[in-house]
Amino acid sequence: MAQSLSRPGAAPTAVGLFILLQMAAGRLLLDADELRVYVLGHPINWACALKARFGLPCPTCGLTRSIVLSLHGEIARAWNVAPGGPVAVLGCLALAIALLLLNGVAPRLRERMKTAIRSGALAYAAIAATVWIAGWAAQFTAALR
Repeated sequence: MAQSLSRPGAAPTAVGLFILLQMAAGRLLLDADELRVYVLGHPINWACALKARFGLPCPTCGLTRSIVLSLHGEIARAWNVAPGGPVAVLGCLALAIALLLLNGVAPRLRERMKTAIRSGALAYAAIAATVWIAGWAAQFTAALR
């Protein structure tokens, strides 16, 4: 196994496939609505301790539901629950595709693509963090009213 991962492009391909596999598993095993997440049809009855105690959402409130809704293609519902969910799912999908594309390119182009992927991932992470925090700030402000 270690020898096969030493081939150029093998590690990025493996990571890209693993990301897609995780997303597919999440889509198959999980479901969600605006209130909770379900695993194989059974609700997860966890509540945010901060929200339960103080009535204020924590920064991650709704993120799991939003990600699961996004995996099911319900982007508008996911955005209403927590805007960071669809952004995270789209970013992971884009990263997986970019990593899979690395395998079939010439070595010289591969290095340029790696640099572009790194830069793009950092820029996307900054955008995603901004959307996530802005979404939480909006929920927090609404809860204070």
